[in-house]
Amino acid sequence: MNTLEIFSTPVVGDDAGCDHARADLTTDKVEQRALHALFRQADVRGLIFDLDGTLIDSADDIVGSMRDMLRETGYGEVPQDYFPENLHGTSDGIIRDVMRDMGWAAPDDLTELKATYYRIYAERGHANTRLYPHAWEILRQCSEHFSLGVCTNKIYRNAVSVTDTLGIRQHFAAITGADSWSAAKPSPVPLLETIRTLNLRPEECLYFGDTSVDAECAARAGVRFVLHESGYGDPALHKQPCHHAFKQWKELLTV
Repeated sequence: MNTLEIFSTPVVGDDAGCDHARADLTTDKVEQRALHALFRQADVRGLIFDLDGTLIDSADDIVGSMRDMLRETGYGEVPQDYFPENLHGTSDGIIRDVMRDMGWAAPDDLTELKATYYRIYAERGHANTRLYPHAWEILRQCSEHFSLGVCTNKIYRNAVSVTDTLGIRQHFAAITGADSWSAAKPSPVPLLETIRTLNLRPEECLYFGDTSVDAECAARAGVRFVLHESGYGDPALHKQPCHHAFKQWKELLTV
């Protein structure tokens, strides 16, 4: 199975996959707005985006799938009001952290648990995942001026699936996941390889993310980091530098 996607021409999502994007457009279409000065820096040619907590709010589907997986595999019930601190790691890390929080010993080999989680997550069809307001308009305008890519700790097939479902896949020239390269974030490898795939250099790019994992990855790769402060975050985030920070995507649009 491919773990890297490169588009030479835009891939247009089907109508059924654009409902979430259309819902966001209803709040954005009052008038055309220009992009923030962040996007007018002369040395910026590429924009790379994290997904969960950055462009999309997917917590309900991730946590719900974890809850269903742990019930199905016989470990027990995860409380409905539980929200994990770690939504930024790989599936291995999230599973281990959730099980630790529940007081359950995780097996050394997570193959079976991950397979069950991936199946359940796919079956949910991203039903409770949404684009953050105004993210669609940012992507639409930016794709006219920059090379766009995705660098996420989701596995590749889930990254492609959710961008397709939300009607944004066509904006990206490259999509890569946690299984696309030899290491996942916070290693700089995924971001550097995604940038290389776009035929760009690290100093020509901005990386948008919401957690310390994203910030550390960007710092180690020599890429300017842009922080979405209304994402999932984590306690270590305040220790990491950022080039720019914003709370809502509409802040990056000007009338």
